[in-house]
Amino acid sequence: MKPYYEDDAVQIFHGDCREILPTLPPVDLVLTDPPYNAGKVYGLHNDGMPVEDYEDWCDEWFGLLPTHRVIIFPGIANIFQWAKHKPKAVACWYKPGNPGGGPPFQFCEWEPILLWGVNFKLSDVFYEPIRMQAQVGDHPCPKPLRLLKKMVSNLRTKGTILDPFMGSGTTLRAAKDLGRKAIGIEIEERYCEIAAQRMSQSVLAFDAV
Repeated sequence: MKPYYEDDAVQIFHGDCREILPTLPPVDLVLTDPPYNAGKVYGLHNDGMPVEDYEDWCDEWFGLLPTHRVIIFPGIANIFQWAKHKPKAVACWYKPGNPGGGPPFQFCEWEPILLWGVNFKLSDVFYEPIRMQAQVGDHPCPKPLRLLKKMVSNLRTKGTILDPFMGSGTTLRAAKDLGRKAIGIEIEERYCEIAAQRMSQSVLAFDAV
């Protein structure tokens, strides 16, 4: 499949990751933040599936990943569904000041990070408040670029990183800024375009948002 965007460090593929994953070569690590089934408006993806359908969908793409070294943001409300996949470790994104007042599990000051076959060199707690970000378009819930940079810089593995739910491209931008190769997959074309524009920029400073 021809990439939607490609440069010396990054490839972006537009489409359903369940169709694209089997065509990819092996990678060193998967680092991804899939939709949480929380009713967000992403476009083509249905983020309001019945719970059983959401679990089946997650099982399907998880089984297609081209490596056993995986890091996933599962969303705190979904963490127990991943127990059957037996994650080897749990890290934490600590996001102080996250707004309260929502339903249970939706507005917590931390989020779990599940790991298979990989661990971090230093702390497994990543402190990063939520801030407004430029360059992410209308994506409803992008992770902070500084958070992803902290995570990538703390990895023991050095090869290509794959994000099958690329969104606006934050994982790829973090990898590229830190001299890593990365592959992203995204079903929504407008997010592919936002990510491609981000990738075409010069390497950003470590604390850029």
